Amino acid sequence: MPPINVTTINHIAIPIRDRRVSLPFYRDLMGLQVIPSMVDHPAIIWTQTADGTMVHLVEPREDAPPSFHAAFEVADFDATVAVLRQHGLDFVRGPGERHDGQRYVIVLDPDGTRTEFTTPSNLRPHNRVCDHLGYTRPA
Repeated sequence: MPPINVTTINHIAIPIRDRRVSLPFYRDLMGLQVIPSMVDHPAIIWTQTADGTMVHLVEPREDAPPSFHAAFEVADFDATVAVLRQHGLDFVRGPGERHDGQRYVIVLDPDGTRTEFTTPSNLRPHNRVCDHLGYTRPA
């Protein structure tokens, strides 16, 4: 077995220019459901497919270039973090925890692509709601 046991893809993040233009493509044409975001950042819209795989749509930020990334769910998060440290990978963000209890860590792969490792989502209840454009707030 490889040192990191990936169980599934948790989400992918896709850069978009303007939610009012791009969101109808993903929501209305593709049928993705807009769901509450578990991070406090208004530029990120959380959506999901029928099987629960998430697609995060990310509007541009002034302080960072647009960036695609994939997030992989792992069987043992703490062991994954230990393996990443043993391999000398720099953590771009995390380890951290989202509003729903999901743990995450983001590293750069050898080509400089952000790669995220997570636990499953929705590990604990939250009180977050979102509107039709994906803006999330506490209920």
